[in-house]
Amino acid sequence: MLEDEINAYHLIITDLEAPRIANKQAISEGNWYPIEKEKYCISYEELKNFLRSKNFSYSDEIINSLVKKGFLIQLPCDKDGCVCLRSLHMDILIRSSHITTLHGNPPYLLSYKFAIARLKVPVKQDRTIIPGENDPAWNKLQSSILSFFNGHKELADKYTSILRKYLSRRQTGLDSFQAYVLSEMLSSNKNTYAIVAPTGSGKTEIYLFYSLAMVMKWRLLEGEDNNRRKVILVYPRKALTIDQAYRIIELLSIANKLLKEAYNNSITYGIRDRDTPKQFSGYQQRSSMYVKRGDPFRGVVCPSCPKGQLAYDDETSVVCKACNEKYYFIKTVRRTVPEADIIATNPWALETRLLDSAAEDVNAETLSDAALLVFDEAHEYTGVSGGILATLIDILRKINNHKDVKLVFSSATIPDPDDFISKLSGDNNCEVFDFNKQVAEGKLQVKGERLVILANFMMNPRYSWNTYCQLWSVLMAFLSYAYKQRGIQQPQSLLFINNIKELRRVRSGYTENLRLGEPKDHLSDNLDPLDPYCYWHYLPANSVDQIRKRALRGELFDELKDLLIEMHSEVSKEDREIIAMRLRSGEGLVALSTSSLELGVDYDGVGFVLNAGLDNPISLVQRIGRGGRSDKTMRTVLGIILARAIPTEMLKTYEKNFMQAVATMSIEGYKLLITKDNPQIIKRGILIESIAQLAKKGRDTYASKDSKGPIKDLETLQSLIEDIIGEIS
Repeated sequence: MLEDEINAYHLIITDLEAPRIANKQAISEGNWYPIEKEKYCISYEELKNFLRSKNFSYSDEIINSLVKKGFLIQLPCDKDGCVCLRSLHMDILIRSSHITTLHGNPPYLLSYKFAIARLKVPVKQDRTIIPGENDPAWNKLQSSILSFFNGHKELADKYTSILRKYLSRRQTGLDSFQAYVLSEMLSSNKNTYAIVAPTGSGKTEIYLFYSLAMVMKWRLLEGEDNNRRKVILVYPRKALTIDQAYRIIELLSIANKLLKEAYNNSITYGIRDRDTPKQFSGYQQRSSMYVKRGDPFRGVVCPSCPKGQLAYDDETSVVCKACNEKYYFIKTVRRTVPEADIIATNPWALETRLLDSAAEDVNAETLSDAALLVFDEAHEYTGVSGGILATLIDILRKINNHKDVKLVFSSATIPDPDDFISKLSGDNNCEVFDFNKQVAEGKLQVKGERLVILANFMMNPRYSWNTYCQLWSVLMAFLSYAYKQRGIQQPQSLLFINNIKELRRVRSGYTENLRLGEPKDHLSDNLDPLDPYCYWHYLPANSVDQIRKRALRGELFDELKDLLIEMHSEVSKEDREIIAMRLRSGEGLVALSTSSLELGVDYDGVGFVLNAGLDNPISLVQRIGRGGRSDKTMRTVLGIILARAIPTEMLKTYEKNFMQAVATMSIEGYKLLITKDNPQIIKRGILIESIAQLAKKGRDTYASKDSKGPIKDLETLQSLIEDIIGEIS
């Protein structure tokens, strides 16, 4: 029934509403259409007949369910007994296109267009491959697993049991793409792999399952010589590291229970970045270098009980505050993280640790045991940053204690992945698994679709784009508030602004607008619900008058002010953890973010995304891809791209290739460049390699306090320079 509702919702938007708004008989995917008709609605009978014409047997039940969930909006009309309906996403599109300060004034926008795109994504109906059950796709994967573990059936069966339990807990299986890629990676003798697939398509599970298999093989099959080998997971954003920590802990908690029983062994995990505490303290310290027992662990929730929050327990474990489940396999402080089998970090920390010889921390010696390096969101490493990472990978190979270092790259948006990955990895014999290519060639059958409604809005130069963002935030926060009053799931929204100063202006302007009475004018009983200025139709019918009076008295301020939150590099670790918890809990928040929430972060209640400015298509695809990722949003997202009144941005809206790429959510034809041959990057690489070699030998490199840094006298500096020159020569 749910899948029928999702399919019906998509068809209502694409075949019924979109043509009406564009004032066309029909519309085509990937084309931009002006919003011609904002005052439209669909009668109940028309909608019912439409669904019947599309072969939906239970049209009444589908309509009533969508109304109950808030995805069909009821718009009261003047005619007696008239029921007028709109989809939530198209209703927000219309009201977003006509935002203004005062009723009757022209909108803040100079032009407003929309486009429709359908993206193939695996859904529950596609994920039917259950580990251990007789299925051609599973049988092939099972054969690869057995071969990977050198015919050791007991270990292969244990690995299968871990996958089965993990997927069963999530009430899902593997889809054909996941099974195929994992099978190929386990049976291949290549050293470099790239997984290129849309957001929400299960890339993370593939590389985590592969990482688990590698560690199990090293620890349980290959003996003492391989016990030091490690997996290093490299994420370009701290928010992404924390978001993925939940899945890793969930997977390892299942794995370790089975491995402990069978082999008295366990797989450990740690995070090493700037926020990793140095040690435990018996009392509260101001410095983030210290934690005490009971402090929240990175804002990660407990896999065993969804409402529990994990807390620091000691240097090698965390515990759930709610159910008291103890996760004894998590290395929590800098001294113990080097002992972990799987270490999560970021590219900046990776480079810093590579230069360090500190004995009680991740150092060059630790990284010389990195036998598998996983780089998530690989498209981030372009230009100079790509050149730096490519150089770091070369250095890690050179100092490595193991000859067969394996690399895995993952991304949703890599045009021409073969060329890009070979340059980034330095390996011309890499294996690329491209989801969209397999779908296009008919090798992969996928039932699921995500519907993307794209809006191209151009600001009127007379008005401030920042003020538009403030008023849009009021609209989205009020929508969440109204749905909370109705007792239904609250929509979540993301607003991307690249500049922290401008982002904070939006935050303060939002608060000031609430102080001035927003959104009381939008709740006036004189407003026709078809008027884009009207918001009261989102409220429960029996509460409209009461809430309208409360708004006039200014009583909504306290209930709306905290629904807008910030997420960026200057937000404290503690606040980031609280925000992550609130988003995961399903609270109807409007999140202001720079690029912190752009990559891989999985909040399944996000249905609306606004990007202030025209970024490159790859970034826009990633940002809009944060929405519509689950059934909770009907797998539908409204992605608004706001062109500011800046000549370069306004001209870009007339650039055919750019607009086509955005309208189709496709990056074909674009190219990611890596600046590896830059003389400065080459010099930098030589210097880093020489210091890393010194650090690996245990020599003081003065990279941190624990390796005797910083240098305070000329003699020490001269000695270090001589050592570096010695390594270079």
